[in-house]
Amino acid sequence: MKPETAVHAIPIEQPMVLIPMGEYKLLLEEAGFTKTPRLDKRIARARARFHKGQVISWKKLKDELR
Repeated sequence: MKPETAVHAIPIEQPMVLIPMGEYKLLLEEAGFTKTPRLDKRIARARARFHKGQVISWKKLKDELR
């Protein structure tokens, strides 16, 4: 990733938080502002299984997590 640099000074008139670009992109993804094709496919498959009645009972899930 090529870093971007400002040619001119940037006036800051209010409090700011600076974070690395990688963390910013991850934040956008987690907040739902960027496309997540793999996650969208997994959610679609899970919804299809749910509509077909292919679900795990709460008791079984709870027991497996212990």
